[in-house]
Amino acid sequence: MDTCRASFYSVLIATFITSAVLGQQFAPVTPDIHYGSDSPSQTLDLYVPAAKSYATIVYTYGGGWHSGTGKSSIPIAKKLQSLGYGCVLVSHRLSPPDSFPAQAKDLAAAFAWTKKNVAARGGDPQRVILAGHSSGAHLSLLLVTDPQFLAEQHLTARDVAAIVGLSTPLDLTPHPDGHGYGDMLLAGAGAEVFRRDLPTMREASPASHINGDLPRALLLVGEQDFPMLASDALAFVSESKKAGASAEFAVIPGKNHMGMAAGMTDDNDAVLRRVLTFLESVLPRSVVGK
Repeated sequence: MDTCRASFYSVLIATFITSAVLGQQFAPVTPDIHYGSDSPSQTLDLYVPAAKSYATIVYTYGGGWHSGTGKSSIPIAKKLQSLGYGCVLVSHRLSPPDSFPAQAKDLAAAFAWTKKNVAARGGDPQRVILAGHSSGAHLSLLLVTDPQFLAEQHLTARDVAAIVGLSTPLDLTPHPDGHGYGDMLLAGAGAEVFRRDLPTMREASPASHINGDLPRALLLVGEQDFPMLASDALAFVSESKKAGASAEFAVIPGKNHMGMAAGMTDDNDAVLRRVLTFLESVLPRSVVGK
């Protein structure tokens, strides 16, 4: 009799716990989560939607690798949250004092934190997306092309459900005509994060590491953006397809460099509409429902 009673209460408690977890309401915003211990800059802000088993976008802002924090993209996170997506806003180490590849290592660590912890907050760890603008897009694309950064976190590009790059610097090397993105960086202070070292800039270029493991990718560039970004994106898509990967590219009419990020906050903007259409077409369904 005691054994039967104990079994009954065990089942009752287990049922209660399961119901509590399924009905749990998670905090809509959890700021300043530390994903690393090397710098106070290694933090992320987590935005949780009302949807169950949601897909999560790990978003990295554009700050030229040397300024800002993920909090500059709060309007983007709020918009994605309202649309049923989770969003992780990543802050990373800056140059100075931290030179490349510190920034790429930080994004890899933030992505790994998300994969490990999002399920406990109601998300689907199989649907974690990398996205970013400008330097943040560069870091995102580098993670899925150069395997060393995710490998340090015991992950691969296959752990990334999809990737979205807005105004992405893909080739940081100087061009023969002197009009490459690398030429622009070297003409000012932008190349300092790479110590103005040409081999380092080449290794830091996603275009130098194209392979067939690239997840489904979308590259968007503004019509009034830096002109080399569009040609570099076209070349990247072409080489990716030769490697057996799937990448898409589009130019958004009327947009300049900063307008590409701002476009992620407006339901009626061509940037956000294009991103949502892409994600809805490529994301696998959750194992427990969308």
